[in-house]
Amino acid sequence: MRIILRRMVASICMLLILLGVLLGTLGNLSHKSYVAALMTAGLLAMLVFWFREKQPHCLDSLERQSPLVICLLLSAFCLLLNGAWVFAFHPVQAPDYQTFFQAASDLASRRSLSGKDYIAMFPHILGYAAFLSVFLRLFGESLMTAALVNVVLTTLSGVVLYTLSLKFCDRRAAFLTLFFWTVCPSKLLYNAMSLSEPLYTCLLLLFFLLVSGTVDVHTEKEQLGKAAVCGLLSGFALAMVNAARPIGIIPMIAYFSWMLLLSDWKTVMSRKKTMLLFSFLLLLSYTAAGRIWNSYVAEKLEQEPPSVPGYSIYVGFNPGTQGSYADEDMDLLQSRYFGEYDRNAEAAQQSMLKSAKERISDNRKSIPSLMMHKLGTLLGHDEGGAFYSKESLSDRNYALWCIISNDWYYLVCILAIAGCVKMWKNPPGNSFMIITLCLVGIVLAQLLVEVAARYHYCLIPMLLLLASPALKKRHPPV
Repeated sequence: MRIILRRMVASICMLLILLGVLLGTLGNLSHKSYVAALMTAGLLAMLVFWFREKQPHCLDSLERQSPLVICLLLSAFCLLLNGAWVFAFHPVQAPDYQTFFQAASDLASRRSLSGKDYIAMFPHILGYAAFLSVFLRLFGESLMTAALVNVVLTTLSGVVLYTLSLKFCDRRAAFLTLFFWTVCPSKLLYNAMSLSEPLYTCLLLLFFLLVSGTVDVHTEKEQLGKAAVCGLLSGFALAMVNAARPIGIIPMIAYFSWMLLLSDWKTVMSRKKTMLLFSFLLLLSYTAAGRIWNSYVAEKLEQEPPSVPGYSIYVGFNPGTQGSYADEDMDLLQSRYFGEYDRNAEAAQQSMLKSAKERISDNRKSIPSLMMHKLGTLLGHDEGGAFYSKESLSDRNYALWCIISNDWYYLVCILAIAGCVKMWKNPPGNSFMIITLCLVGIVLAQLLVEVAARYHYCLIPMLLLLASPALKKRHPPV
């Protein structure tokens, strides 16, 4: 039964990726460059598989090298490449990113928050701002500080990707996974901006690493000390994810779903004390850290943070914009916050949730097509980095970055689909399935709220991990 469930998860994941890409390319023929990029990515994927089959000397030699040395060299390359880019490229910051940086600057200087009313409606802004403010206080209130912090977070994410891929697959897959992450075009562009994605993406990967280091130990010996430390750190990491982007509950649900339905139950039961202790402390630290953070937010904003994302759901079901941002929706939220509810963010968001339910009821028949369109928006291309850099790029350079970003992204999606096929043939019982569940959960959750292409940033490392089984060395048949 568990094998059937694992195959179902792998199938759903593969279907979502495939549908998202096809809806964004073949379903959007007005942009023929998307189809051309997909065809180019298909040729590149064939080249990757050809190299894997031929086992060239440059990749075979990896088997004789120390994994630590390879990781250090690739990490240095990641740090230098991304660092050089942020020193060379200084884009105009989009309004949302200006808000992040201004809030961080206010916190660093211990000033009153200048955009307190706006932040009260979207308190996750404060999560990233509080993190960034520590570095602004230490190294100066400069956008370069934010960019360099992004570079360090990117490199740390690469190290975790390498470690996970090495653990689940082999050295070849780990090498290629970190290399692909290092040269990701949209990530290079995003790193020059003040945004929260590099932070919560890194925290999600650290959560996967902590879980794997606890539950995938091939021994029946209980390791209670390690489970306690990893459980506490895992819960804290997810609480930090929630502070920067309210998706921390999704990997939590993915973990418990895996443990109860998809894991190797004999292994879990043989180490039940370890698993129970880890799970308990994961929940405890997540809850405690979340309450501490909410108290901090309430103190800074002088009101309790809203408990529901009513506005985001309202926007997510806007048939006129296909679930994307609309000035009219923001104007409605502002009028309720400043007018009807006297600067009460909770009341304004609850009111928007009520309006969202009415909008859903009024447009019930169009919801399936809306979900399809939103899936195409979320996973259909990877031009977000170029889009937010458009003011700082010439028309020719903008078009070039869009093409390169989409070529790279579609290649990774094709490899991830191939990895899902391998998972279906040989479904793993280890924590690799948590990554798959988390990707599915984030995609489905995103379909319920406001959607934009940039929101798939945190999914890119998961796609790379899903691609790992397709990148590893093939063993000749016996």
